[in-house]
Amino acid sequence: MSSDKPDLDDEGQLDAFIDAFYERVFADPLLAPLFLEVAAIDVEQHLGVIKSYWRKMLFRELGYRRNMMAHHEALHGLHYLGSAHFERWLHLYRTTLAAGWQGPVAERADYLAVKIAGYMREWLHTDDGLRRSRRRIAGDLPNPLDEEAANH
Repeated sequence: MSSDKPDLDDEGQLDAFIDAFYERVFADPLLAPLFLEVAAIDVEQHLGVIKSYWRKMLFRELGYRRNMMAHHEALHGLHYLGSAHFERWLHLYRTTLAAGWQGPVAERADYLAVKIAGYMREWLHTDDGLRRSRRRIAGDLPNPLDEEAANH
């Protein structure tokens, strides 16, 4: 049985997926404020970074060189990221993926998203994760959100 849905096996399909997914994130009443108000991201820059991250994860490209966890620790220090945030993010990710893509790379992307969201939620909710989040906001550790704001 074949599918009319493409796989995420090239940059064009990956970019289309990320664009579709973030269109939903930026329209979501729970998640949009985290990105657009709390972190105050530059949307185009963020999309480029996210595409680079997923190229690294799925295609083993070397362009992504950021500390993803540090960014989320800083965000968590500004606004508590509860289970509902992770569940919504994962729901939007998985439903966007399932609606438009199918195949071995799409399956790997789904698997990785589940693992990454679970690991991140688990870490941020530990005592050490909460402590690091607070230290990033206090300036005791580098705050990548401040660095990005300075570069806008």
